[in-house]
Amino acid sequence: MGTPRLRVIDATASVAVGDVELVERARAGDGWAEEMIYRRHVGAVAATARRLLRDPAEAADVVQETFLIGFEKLATLGEPAALRGWLARIAVSRVHRRWRWRRLKLWGAAAEEESLVDVAAPGLTPPERAELAMIDERLQAMPPKLRVPWVLRHVVGYSLEEVATACDCSLASVKRYLARAERELAEVCHG
Repeated sequence: MGTPRLRVIDATASVAVGDVELVERARAGDGWAEEMIYRRHVGAVAATARRLLRDPAEAADVVQETFLIGFEKLATLGEPAALRGWLARIAVSRVHRRWRWRRLKLWGAAAEEESLVDVAAPGLTPPERAELAMIDERLQAMPPKLRVPWVLRHVVGYSLEEVATACDCSLASVKRYLARAERELAEVCHG
């Protein structure tokens, strides 16, 4: 009996391998490629879930669900280069399911949610904290079709194309939703 071979994951090698190749290799059963997909995109998926759900425990569940579903359905991904947006779409779908569940729950108090002020960079001045709190309050009052694209674009940092993929709508629709959300937020910020 020989010594078991340990497979060392080289994170620097993953940088040289693009999403298209990782998807192709993962579809062929390459565990390293799956791990690199996870490592490369877990931060964006987690940020998406956390910013939309505002509950770290629920967000962690959504991250797990997203990657389980993603790897299970990887063969259905039509454009491997759009992997990041596709994973975001799965995460947004899971978030919507949780929002529906929250509305259906009739018992208990609402979960303690993180506000934008809670997750903002340290060192905000009191006026900046107050403005951010007003923006947060207005965002929570917006319908999801406006709030989700705005958060994905301006808080998580997705490109317009990735937001469209994540929200499963056209680029033109995303631009309209963002413009409408920004108009509503401008009313809060500028009186």
